Amino acid sequence: MKNILVPCDFSKASEQALRFAVEIAAISQGEVTVLHVINLTPNYIETLETNPYYVDSMSILAELKRQAAADFDELRQKVDTGNVPVKLAIEQGLFNHAILKSIHQQNADLVVMATKGASGLSEMLIGSNTEKIVRSAPVPVFAIHKNQKVQQIKNIIFPTNIELNQSGLLEKVKALQTFFNARLHLLHVKTPESKQKDQELKMALTNFARFYELDNYLAVVKQAKTEEEGILKYARQVEFSMIAMHTHGHTGLTHLILGSIAENIVNHCPEAVWTYTAHEA
Repeated sequence: MKNILVPCDFSKASEQALRFAVEIAAISQGEVTVLHVINLTPNYIETLETNPYYVDSMSILAELKRQAAADFDELRQKVDTGNVPVKLAIEQGLFNHAILKSIHQQNADLVVMATKGASGLSEMLIGSNTEKIVRSAPVPVFAIHKNQKVQQIKNIIFPTNIELNQSGLLEKVKALQTFFNARLHLLHVKTPESKQKDQELKMALTNFARFYELDNYLAVVKQAKTEEEGILKYARQVEFSMIAMHTHGHTGLTHLILGSIAENIVNHCPEAVWTYTAHEA
């Protein structure tokens, strides 16, 4: 977690995400890039004209860049960055495309994003910007919902299906556990469809931990109507916690049909949520 990218609209929520990123960078001796995306398209769509007249769009863009630089300076005054290098990057275009482009340009190995979540029809058809990045980012993503401090995180809740085909994901989770010096909660949510006994599932979790050579862990089996419900309920019971999950990265029609538990958790959990698109998982 050396090169951290923080998409920022200079809102209060973005300020909280930057604080979280700076705290991580201070520990890892890394650096932070604050990314501001300028998208002029909506201004022209709203005119509903067939051939919109682009009134001096270059000067508009230049003014928006100057405003972003001023907002960045103001943000730096609010957030104590200490000795952590923090720079501003400005991209023009669609929000999600600009972030994915910047991940490669900045050689980022972590994205920290603020999210307010989405609900109802908006969640089903559009989703939050953070959810879209969670689905498509090639690096881990931290979704931050509140002013949570890195030093306060002492428990990492890791929901798992107990399958032994997650080597890449587990290596990253183990590194995350080492970074936070936290206890790992191996959580399996037992839904009504499951026929296995709790004791069998706990034994499977123990074998899972041995297979991946995990330390300082707790094997937990919880019953709930859905996996999402079980994860959120357990997270509310564990103080000083965060959630670490993988996402399958489905897009388009496949996403609408299959959805993603990780993306739903990002939208509804008040604690920090770390996600990774683990293709082998």
